[in-house]
Amino acid sequence: MRISVSILTLLALTAPGFAAEAISYKGTLNGTPILVELTDPAGGPVAGRYSYVEHGVDIPLEAAEGAAGQIVLTEEAPCAPGLCPVDDDYNVTAWPVAATWTLSIAVDGSLTGSWQAQGKSKTLAIDLQKVGQRTLPDATDPTPYGLHDSAYALTFSRGAVFSAETAPYDFLKLDVPLQEGPVETLQGSHFRYVTDPRTKFAFPRILDLSDGGDITAANEELAAEHAGISLGAFDCLSQIYSGFGGRDDMLEMGIGTLAGYDDETVIMTYLSPTLTTWTESGSTFCAGAYPNNHSNVFMIDTGTGEPLALARVFKDWIAVTNTTDYAAPIDQAAALAAPQDYIWQAGQTLIDYVIANKTSEDAASDDDCGINDLIASNLGVRFLPGDTVVFDLEGLPHAILACGEDLLTVKLADIPELLAPTAAEVFPSLAKK
Repeated sequence: MRISVSILTLLALTAPGFAAEAISYKGTLNGTPILVELTDPAGGPVAGRYSYVEHGVDIPLEAAEGAAGQIVLTEEAPCAPGLCPVDDDYNVTAWPVAATWTLSIAVDGSLTGSWQAQGKSKTLAIDLQKVGQRTLPDATDPTPYGLHDSAYALTFSRGAVFSAETAPYDFLKLDVPLQEGPVETLQGSHFRYVTDPRTKFAFPRILDLSDGGDITAANEELAAEHAGISLGAFDCLSQIYSGFGGRDDMLEMGIGTLAGYDDETVIMTYLSPTLTTWTESGSTFCAGAYPNNHSNVFMIDTGTGEPLALARVFKDWIAVTNTTDYAAPIDQAAALAAPQDYIWQAGQTLIDYVIANKTSEDAASDDDCGINDLIASNLGVRFLPGDTVVFDLEGLPHAILACGEDLLTVKLADIPELLAPTAAEVFPSLAKK
C-alpha cells in the first residue's frame, strides 16, 4: 500500500463539475469538529458515515425519507446486549437509533441543518463544508458499510493507492497532530517515534540520515504503514455499529475496541541511507476465530521507499510465484526487476546453511516443532546494526506460532558465499572487505 501524504491535493477535488458518487465534508456538530461522507444526492437516497475527529470511529448514517430539497439521515446507536438481535442466518433484525439528521444543500455544496436525539425535542446545529469527492468502485453498495469498506479496502488491496483523491474522508481522518517522542540515534541517523493519540501505538519517522540523504520516500512509506494500522483500529471500533457489521453475538469478540493495536510494539531495527527496517509485534483480535499473534519484519529501500528485494542481498533468495500471472514461468531476472509482483522465499542453499548452523537451547523443542521443516518453508531474516543478519522463522500459522524463534545470528561479512553481487549496494561496508 502507498499513501500519498500531501493534503494539498484535496483542493483540486472541490472543482465544479467533478464527477463523483461520494462527497466528503468537514465541519461541526454543536461546535465539535466532525468529518462526514455521504453518497451523492444525485444518485438516489443519501446514506453515509461520520466521525468525531477527536475519536476517529465511524458512525453509520442510514437513508431516511424527508421533504423535497432536504437530506434526512438516521444515525445509529452502538449495539449493546439485546439491541442488535439476529435471526437464524445471523442477519440483524433491528438496530438502535441515536438521532435524526435534517440537512439542506446550499448552492456552493455546503450543508447546514440539525441533529435531533431520538425521543428528544432539542436540536443541535450541523454546519458542513465540502472538502472532497470520489468515484466509488463498481458494485459498491450505497450504504454506510459500502462507503466504509470501499475506502478501507484500499489499505490492503494489492496495487491500490490510498490518497486524498481515492479516500478523502479517511485521509482527512488521519490528519491530526501526532505526539512526538524523543530523538533517537541509530547508526549515525536520527529518528523519533510518533503517536496518533487516538490509536495510541508509536511508529517511527526518520529525521535525518547519516549521509544527509533524502528521507521523503522512506517517511512516506512509514506514514503509510502507520496509517494502515490506525485505520484497522478504527475499523474495529466501528464494528460496534450494526451498519458496520455489529451484532449481539459479537459483543464479546472485541468489537468496539482498538483490537489490541493500542498495545502494538513497533521497533526501528536498522536505519541507513540504503536500508530501513522495523518490526511490528503484538496480539490483535476483532471478531475473528482467534487472536492475530504476530511479529513481522518490514524492510524498505531508504531512497525509494519500496520494499527491499532480498535477492539483492542473498543470491539464493528466489521468486516462487508471479502474483499477476500464477501460471507464468518464473524468470528470476525479471522478478528482480519487479519484485512487488512476486512471492519470494529462501532457496535451498540458504535453507541448508541455516539448518547446519542453527543454534538452539532446546533440542526437544526442535523435535516437537519440526524446526527443520519450518526452516524449509518459513525461513526469514532481519538485519541489525553492525551489518548483522538474524535468520528466524516468519509467517507461522497460529497453531505453531510458539515455534517461532531466532535460529542464527551472523555478520554478513562472514558469509560471502551466500551473498549476491549487489549486496554491497545495500550494505556498503561489504565493499570494503
